[in-house]
Formats: sequence, C-alpha cells, structure tokens
Amino acid sequence: MNTTTRDRQEIVDELGEIQTQILELVDQARALLRNNKYQGALMRAEAYWIAHVTTAISNNHGYVGKSMVSLQDTIDEIKDAEDDEN
Repeated sequence: MNTTTRDRQEIVDELGEIQTQILELVDQARALLRNNKYQGALMRAEAYWIAHVTTAISNNHGYVGKSMVSLQDTIDEIKDAEDDEN
C-alpha cells in the first residue's frame, strides 16, 4: 500500500508537533532547574541530557555536535519521500 501525499503530510505535521512538544518540555525542565537555583544540576544537565535530547530532536540548536539521525532528519526524509515508498 502506497502512502499518499496527504497521509505523508499528516505524518510530517504530527511528528512536527511532537518535536515542538519535546523541545518545550526540555525548556520547562531547564527553567525549573534555573528558577529553583539548582545551578550545578542545570550545568550537568546542559552538558549531558539536555544536549542529547535537543540534538536528537532538532538540527537547529546551539550545540557543537549533532545526532547521526535526528527527528528533524526523519521528518525531512518523510516529507521528501517518493510516492511509492512506505
């Protein structure tokens, strides 16, 4: 069964919404640590899990490295897929 352009666009849109939600939750976690004066924990989180989550989700970030395949890469792949691909 071929995925239609409309079906593909719905998938791209939903993945984009998920991407936005994850990035917003990371920002919430960052703000929670910052606003409650957990600077040491925030520094460690920024250096490890916040960086990992952010680079795995988006290609638009301020980190030096990147994920081998991010959620944004997956969204772009589906968006650009041929009509006969699943």
